[in-house]
Amino acid sequence: MSRGFVKDGDIEETPAVEQRAFLPDGVANYVTAEGLDALKREREELLARKEAASGNEGDRRVQRNYLSAKLCLLDERIASAVLQERPADATLAAFGAYLTLQFPGGALRTVRIVGADEADAGKGLISFFSPIAKALIGHREGELIEYSGGRMILTTVSYDPLPLTPLTAGSRTTSAKPSQRVKVAKEPVATAPSSVAQTAPTPQPTRQDNGEEVLPLVNDRGLTVGKATRRECHNGSKLLHPVVHLHLFNSRGELYLQQRPLWKTIQPGKWDTAVGGHVGFGEPASEALRREVSEELGIKDFEPIAVKKYLFESDREREYVYLYRTVCDEAPAPGDELEGGRFWSREEIEENLGKGVFTPNFELEYNKYLK
Repeated sequence: MSRGFVKDGDIEETPAVEQRAFLPDGVANYVTAEGLDALKREREELLARKEAASGNEGDRRVQRNYLSAKLCLLDERIASAVLQERPADATLAAFGAYLTLQFPGGALRTVRIVGADEADAGKGLISFFSPIAKALIGHREGELIEYSGGRMILTTVSYDPLPLTPLTAGSRTTSAKPSQRVKVAKEPVATAPSSVAQTAPTPQPTRQDNGEEVLPLVNDRGLTVGKATRRECHNGSKLLHPVVHLHLFNSRGELYLQQRPLWKTIQPGKWDTAVGGHVGFGEPASEALRREVSEELGIKDFEPIAVKKYLFESDREREYVYLYRTVCDEAPAPGDELEGGRFWSREEIEENLGKGVFTPNFELEYNKYLK
């Protein structure tokens, strides 16, 4: 990331700017025609903002330096863009295709495979290098596909626009093993949704995190440098992403711990910090904390105290942790994301340290920051 704007005599550095959407090293910057047009419109808007910079001379200089830095990154994306046209065989799922998917239980989702700057799973736009897109590319209507996130049936392939739907957590299953990344049914099934439901196996869906949720990527100072999906952050890539943790004490000095549900892919069933969650892309850590506390414990009236910012690394991921504590006697009401929770005495916690009862994150924070 570019360094922050400073002035030292007559020397000014390029201001810190938000990086473009995450694109893996060595991967071509494929774009759709609509995506390339959007990049060009963005460039025109930035040029207009730069021309219209207002204020005194210093303010205008700062604004123009900032916009010039953004234009530099944008120009790199435009210069590297590789426009992908409709494939010769329009029956195959490929870059730019609109695809309707049927998941176990009958849920239908229509998505489009697009470039990095266009991707937004909440709008049904998935990047071509995401796991679900990789599983779909090269397949035809009616095929049953198993991949790391579950199984689905490709019911429609179109290169003409279709209404898109968000790719939500309700679309996910855990029926496939990690080694079964792509598997096509021996016998193609019928393309009509009603026929598919009768022909294809339909395992019962299991609760799972939304692997397509977009998270910010940060540097070691916590500054945003890109974005990636939750799955990409948790697959051993060690992409550094921010999280919030809250330690909740009552007035008796007891510490509330949550029990992680068994469907979690990381540390299932273990006791953990009262609240822990990801910071959303473009979301301040303080807002993410209040959102997570409300969702996980049903508590809205509390005063968080910042304790520490630190880096945590496991064999699966790297996290930039915003650590908070609070004292609150409101009874927590654990949400459905948790297995449950309760208050623990200090003696009870220390008796169980190092026995596999707690998550490594919690034990690190307890021993280093709470004692």
